[in-house]
Amino acid sequence: MRKKILFFLLSVGVMSFVTSCDENLADLNVDPKQPTEVPAEVLFTYGQFNLVKQLTNADYNHNVDLFWSNFLTQTTYIQEASYDAANRDVGGSIWDNIYTECLFELADAKRILRAEEATPATEPIINNQLAMIKVLEVYAYQYLVDNFGPVPFREALDINNVVPAYDDADFIYAAITDSLQNAISMLDAGAAGFSSSADILYGGDIEKWQKFANSLLLKIGIRLADVDATTASALINDAVNGGVFESNDDNAVFQFLDSQPYVNPIWDYFVYDNRASDFVATQFFLDILEDRNDPRIAAYFDDNEVPYVGGVYGGVGNAYNSLTHVNTAITNDATFPGTLLDYSFVAFTLAEAVERSFIAGDAAAYYEAGIRASFESWGLSETDADNYLAEASVDYSTAPGDFKQKIGMQKYIALFNQGHEAWTEARRLNTPELLPAASNSRPNPRRMIYPTTEKLINSANYSAALAAFGGNDDTAGRIFWDVDN
Repeated sequence: MRKKILFFLLSVGVMSFVTSCDENLADLNVDPKQPTEVPAEVLFTYGQFNLVKQLTNADYNHNVDLFWSNFLTQTTYIQEASYDAANRDVGGSIWDNIYTECLFELADAKRILRAEEATPATEPIINNQLAMIKVLEVYAYQYLVDNFGPVPFREALDINNVVPAYDDADFIYAAITDSLQNAISMLDAGAAGFSSSADILYGGDIEKWQKFANSLLLKIGIRLADVDATTASALINDAVNGGVFESNDDNAVFQFLDSQPYVNPIWDYFVYDNRASDFVATQFFLDILEDRNDPRIAAYFDDNEVPYVGGVYGGVGNAYNSLTHVNTAITNDATFPGTLLDYSFVAFTLAEAVERSFIAGDAAAYYEAGIRASFESWGLSETDADNYLAEASVDYSTAPGDFKQKIGMQKYIALFNQGHEAWTEARRLNTPELLPAASNSRPNPRRMIYPTTEKLINSANYSAALAAFGGNDDTAGRIFWDVDN
């Protein structure tokens, strides 16, 4: 991992370590071209980048969200679309990418900052930097819990402890909520944070970070809605009062670059690795879009087949050449942005919060704002949105189902480029009802299984964690917020 960090450091041209050879002869043994410690700013960028990369990745060795959310299915290799989580140890890749490539780097950056001797001038800056790190840590740990359930938390990131204990999922949620609220209180828009070049999400804009942090608090709150309505309501009100996203200008988005290693991982897999032919649209998702006359279908998918023709989810024999492909505007653009959180998600969440009487407001107006924000982000016009909202199956007053079904369906459609959130919100709201795999009738997973190495190396703690799932490490176990209602 350190080699990766140093490669990253060299690739961005940062060499800020200076060794004096005049004060101590021992300094002659220090190679100035091989720094022993990387600056906090570089570690922050590295952890931030790898978090975005993991959430954006479509390589089914590392991320199966686009399958498990039923947006896409496989052609030749159907194991992941058939919900076989063990085949490539995808859980192990997620685990390693988040703990090793993200959280470890952020923790190291935090350690370096805390060791600095602050002055009255630098203390507000350091506090902002620490708060920015905390926000990303909260995002990463929520992602881990929402995938696996119990994971190492209090004993995580200790390189001398290869058998860390797992913490209960609800405990971690409470702990990261406290950490996030602390970060929100620390963020000071009157001071600087990490530099514009180091902060790949917001270019060092602390006001944007305040909105991001509050929007993340909103996301945590709504995820608790069915298991702890009192806490959910309190968190959502704190988030709204603190100031959440108000438009797409606030979105937490990274604009990938057209040079390695900062290219969009979808392009990297589909084009550079030539794996595009492994993916086709599902008829399930195409039907959802076509039944509502949704013009986003042309933004999401290619017109290689007219009319659109989707594959059978998790089925054998999905032929790439005769089925609808992902839009090449997404797959063939190395700079296509990756999204951690956007205004559309926030607006739909506020609509749900109104329906649950957590906050005052107009649920229909927030619902409409969520749809309009999604259309805008995909380059569609206000007229397109007007026509779509006039559809009886879309209009809030006439769309089928209760508020969970109305809001959940539109939220799901809008999350096409955020597969993890689409799968997670579908689990929470049970809308839409995601499909069993055609090849084996296995139901849509409720969780990701643990890495294979945990069973071998950390067996006692691994076994203890499985108590939350009746002792079984399978995809049927529910995360604590995922109740059957």
